[in-house]
Amino acid sequence: MSRHPVTEPPPPVADDPGGGPPINDAERAVLDAVRDLAYGQVEVIVHSSRIVQITRSQKLRLGD
Repeated sequence: MSRHPVTEPPPPVADDPGGGPPINDAERAVLDAVRDLAYGQVEVIVHSSRIVQITRSQKLRLGD
């Protein structure tokens, strides 16, 4: 029995979500809103399978 070395897949590229279709500008805006948010929420409004509005609420946590 031959042994083959185990190779790890390359790390994903930021614009390549695993071989699926490329993301559009609206999807990129949702990702950006979530990435920059430490505390809060992101609300995404969708009509007819299209992102039409993104609302971001940020909470600012103050130390004691």
